[in-house]
Amino acid sequence: MTKQLPLALLALTACVDATSPSIPETSEEVSSAIEKENGGLSMDDEAPMFGSDALFESAAIEADAVETDAMSPEVTSMESMPGVRARNVLIMWGQLPADPNATAVRDWSGSLVLNRGGMLIRRRIAFEQATGDRVMPRTDRARIDFISRTRPASDGLVLTVVDPAPGTSPLTLTYTPTGGTARVLELRELAEGPIVVDVGDGNRIIVSARDRDPCDHGVMRGRWRALDEHRGAYLGIVADEDGTPIGHVRGIYGQRGNGEQVFFGKFITREGQFRGILAGHYTDGEFQGRWVTRAGEHGRLHGVYFSHESLRGGAFVARWGETSCRAN
Repeated sequence: MTKQLPLALLALTACVDATSPSIPETSEEVSSAIEKENGGLSMDDEAPMFGSDALFESAAIEADAVETDAMSPEVTSMESMPGVRARNVLIMWGQLPADPNATAVRDWSGSLVLNRGGMLIRRRIAFEQATGDRVMPRTDRARIDFISRTRPASDGLVLTVVDPAPGTSPLTLTYTPTGGTARVLELRELAEGPIVVDVGDGNRIIVSARDRDPCDHGVMRGRWRALDEHRGAYLGIVADEDGTPIGHVRGIYGQRGNGEQVFFGKFITREGQFRGILAGHYTDGEFQGRWVTRAGEHGRLHGVYFSHESLRGGAFVARWGETSCRAN
């Protein structure tokens, strides 16, 4: 993804949209709210996108789209076989968080290769085909070749990875940039949460995974902004296990009077129906929390966040799921 981010992204870190009074908007409001249960957030329905369409647009969260994959019949058939293990995997690379001032283009083009099994591409994130970014035609279920160049933002893929022989040698995913050094990841390393690889100059690779399961689960990603040194707000897109957007989240974070670093958020569907309150703690680039519905505690979330010094804000990526989801 090489296009220049809109100037409105800069405004996201400097001001707050005032169209959703149910979400605290100022440093003073956030300071008061984080001392309350669930951050003082209600369990009422909202307008779609919290009535803050312009704010979400200005955040310039990377768009995603369905990817037609020639390997779909083969991998889907493999997934239905007894004894296999299937995971949903999100992988992103580029400027994380986005940097509208970045001038250097980084070429990530290369391949992703499994040592066994197969991969199905569910969705692609960004990948500006008009500038040459694309997934190459596939002929091998265990290999994905792609062209990707990023400058101010990032590209990515949402995959289903199927392992026909779990419990044997580790399943590995190898990223080999064209003309570069291969990076090997054992997928079992993702059981404890997302993994982040810092490759310099604000560029990172992030990988998150969760077992495919009948339970309700998925990923969320978005932007956060600081309102002062100890408090701020965030917003994002919530997607299901296949990476399909199903809703939005808005929330707050900050340091309580007792020193606790907490966050709270509200998760709604694309139509605005209430799906839950998110509540937890953050520190050192990582956050974990609970998903609470009107019926009580319903699930968990675990993610990572990145800062951008010049914009007083950054980005986050997380996985979420019901408590009924089997352990990874």
